[in-house]
Amino acid sequence: MGITISPEVFMYGDTGVIGVEIRNTGSTGVAISAARLLSDGVTVVNDETYDVVGTVGPGSTMQFTFTVKADVADGIYYPAFYLDMRDGGSFRYHIPVQVSDSQIWVSIQNAPETFPADSEDTVILSVGNPRENTVNGVTIIPTGIGFTSTPKAVFLGNLPADMVRSASFNITASQATDLTFIISYRNGINQHNETLTLPVVVGRRTVDPEMVINNIEIARNGPSIDLTGDVTNAGLKDAYSVQVTVGSPAQAIAPYPVYVVGRLEPDDFSSFEITCRAEGASSVPLIVQYKDATGKTYEETVTVSLTDTQSPSQGNTGIQSGAGSTSPWNGPGGESMSGSSEGGSARVPILEIALVIIGGVVVAIAWRKGYFAKIRKRPPG
Repeated sequence: MGITISPEVFMYGDTGVIGVEIRNTGSTGVAISAARLLSDGVTVVNDETYDVVGTVGPGSTMQFTFTVKADVADGIYYPAFYLDMRDGGSFRYHIPVQVSDSQIWVSIQNAPETFPADSEDTVILSVGNPRENTVNGVTIIPTGIGFTSTPKAVFLGNLPADMVRSASFNITASQATDLTFIISYRNGINQHNETLTLPVVVGRRTVDPEMVINNIEIARNGPSIDLTGDVTNAGLKDAYSVQVTVGSPAQAIAPYPVYVVGRLEPDDFSSFEITCRAEGASSVPLIVQYKDATGKTYEETVTVSLTDTQSPSQGNTGIQSGAGSTSPWNGPGGESMSGSSEGGSARVPILEIALVIIGGVVVAIAWRKGYFAKIRKRPPG
C-alpha cells in the first residue's frame, strides 16, 4: 500500500489530499463494498465518495483520494483508512498527518536608514523557510506610494525546508512613505501571504559627502570682490566634481568665475578663490556643487556678508625692501642703522651722537690723567 500526502505538512486552515493506493497480491479478486477515511481531528471533505468500490483483480491496484481540511491546532493526527470487504471483514490503516502553522520568515537584510530624494538605493530581503516541508511559488512584490521599484517583483520559486534566499530591489523614493513587501507562496494548493513594512525616510544620509565652507576672506579690488576660503568634505563618502561659484545678486567674473576642486575624499579640504561683482548687495550666496558616487548632484549654499569688507589701504606706511627704499639691513655687514619713513619724519643722527659720546669719554680720561695740566706747564717755544 502506498500513501501520499499533499502538502506534506499542513498549515492551519489548509486543504489537502491524502492518496491511498492498494494492490491485490493474491491470485483471486477481492470485492470491496466501500472505502472510508475516518477522521481524527482533521476534517474529511469527501467522506462519501467511495460508498461503492467494486472488485480488485489479482495483481491489480486501486487508488483512493480523500480531501481533508486541517482546521485543528498544531500536532500530529491519525485519520484511519478503512476498507469494508463485501464478503466480510475489513481493513484499517492509520495515516499520520502533521499540522504546523509556522510561517516563512522574512527580514530586511540590507536597507539604508535614509533614502536620498529621487535617488536609487538598494533594499535586500532575506526569505527563509523554517518549516519541515518545501513551499512553492515564492513571489515578492513591493507595494505603496511615493516610490518606484526595479524590478517590480521577484520570483524565488520553490523554497525547501531550512533554506534561505535573498531578493534585491532598487528603490527610488520621492517622499516619505511605507514600503510594504507582500511575500506570497503556496503550501500544497493553499495560497499564503506574509507582509513586511519598511518605513522610508527621505533625506540626506550622514554617510553622504557633505560640504562645509570656512575661513572665508573678502577683499574688494575696485568694483570686483575676491572671495577666498576652504571647502571641506565632512561626510563619510567621496565627493566628485566639486566646484565653487556665487549666485544672484552676485555675478561671477574673470579671472575666477568658477573654482573647480574636483574630487574630495572624506575629511579632505581644498582652498578656493572666486571673483565677482555685487553692486549694492550686502551679501552674496556662495554655492558649492558636487556629486556622489551614483552621479546625483547636490548643492550647498552659504550666505557671505559683505558689510565688513575692507578695501585695499592706500599709502600704507612701513619699511619696504628692494629698489626705491632703504632697508634697515641695507649695506655691507649691516653697518647702517638708519631708516626712512614715507610719512616725512626726520632721520635720527645715530652716528653723530655716538661720536659725541666717544669724544666726551676721551676728554674725561685725559682730564683725570693730567694731560691737560702737563700741557699748561710746558714752556713756550
